[in-house]
Amino acid sequence: MTQERAGWGRAARTTGRVVRETLLTVAALGGAACIVLVILAFTGGYSLIMFKTGSMSPTIPTGSVALVREIPAAEAKVGDVLTVDRPGKLPVTHRVTSVAPADGDPSERVITLKGDANQTEDPEPYRIAHARVVIGSVPGLATVIVWFGSPWIMGGITVAAAILVTWAFWPREREYRDRRSTKRSAAPVVSGALALAAVLGAGGSVLLSAPTPAGAAPIVAAPSSASDILSLRSDLAPDAVLQLSRDRPVYWHVDADASRAPGDGSLSISLAGAGDSSLGLRAEVRTCAAAWTSDGCRAGEQLLRADGPVLLDGRFSRVLTVATPFDAHLRIALTADPRPGAGADGAEAGPLARGSLTLRADAGEDTEQVGIGGEGPLARTGWEPARLIAAPAAAAVGLGIALLARRRVRDSAGDAVSAEGIAQ
Repeated sequence: MTQERAGWGRAARTTGRVVRETLLTVAALGGAACIVLVILAFTGGYSLIMFKTGSMSPTIPTGSVALVREIPAAEAKVGDVLTVDRPGKLPVTHRVTSVAPADGDPSERVITLKGDANQTEDPEPYRIAHARVVIGSVPGLATVIVWFGSPWIMGGITVAAAILVTWAFWPREREYRDRRSTKRSAAPVVSGALALAAVLGAGGSVLLSAPTPAGAAPIVAAPSSASDILSLRSDLAPDAVLQLSRDRPVYWHVDADASRAPGDGSLSISLAGAGDSSLGLRAEVRTCAAAWTSDGCRAGEQLLRADGPVLLDGRFSRVLTVATPFDAHLRIALTADPRPGAGADGAEAGPLARGSLTLRADAGEDTEQVGIGGEGPLARTGWEPARLIAAPAAAAVGLGIALLARRRVRDSAGDAVSAEGIAQ
């Protein structure tokens, strides 16, 4: 019976060692891959973009992630798939159909683009000094990246990092019976733990690239609030977690349909913000005569509210008043510009600043509202040190706990040896 139990114990230890080393090896490979991607991002101008529309199908279908590299305009060629930034609008990723020199600057080019799934070229040519060329794409990967961006997933990975490192370094009874065995196994454990910190820390920075929609597909808003004469449709869920930055706006599209309202009335639309004043929330509001597309407004675009700070005090500020019946198509460009002490309450700006925004429409005696950030954070993002160091910090905590336990076991073993020598 004793031999049988000993055999079971050896099998359990072997299985645990195999599982532990397998997990660490996977972490090492992932860490190496992330380190390579980070180096490429900083030295080679590489980044990732995500496709939310199908204008480049079937070459690059909806939900794909593409690896792009920044190039000067002089290197652009017919047939290349380029991502071009457009002032005040979303970037566009289409195929180059023509390239011509630009007047006045030999380094610039004038190009025309066309989506593979589109029947015609983009309405206007683009004058560029540089662009991003698509190197390759992976269908369906955008969903995975968005999933890993969830705070719950990131938190789970952080906890898993601490547990794995603690397990890898936790002292074992047989370890101090064979010092040579310990030395042989220490190297892969250390390298695996360091690689784990690399994959979690570097991975966070690689995945901070903002999603870039491609094409000119119409933006479909879902019904959000409705009455007999007034309805609101929003393309963002009320609990959507929006990641805001200074440079790249997040667009919120709302359709206010008051086409059934009485002819002697009016439609008024107002905005109100609430939350942490240190968020530095900014908004620009535009309207279009027709539904917005990912290329912008086809006709009748009008600025309702210039880009500026949104007071997060819960008070509504009117942005539009028109006679009914009327059907308004709004695009609200949201950014965050946090500054130390930016808030009226003196709160310091931080990566966890949160806020919400509510749009209210009034027509006749009916009032409808739609909001974002009411249950989830409307958070500032960008280069967030807290996110980047969370997983490595968790791994370091786990390592520290395990090393303290190893020291206690080693000291206990030394005391036992000393006691045995005295007894002899």
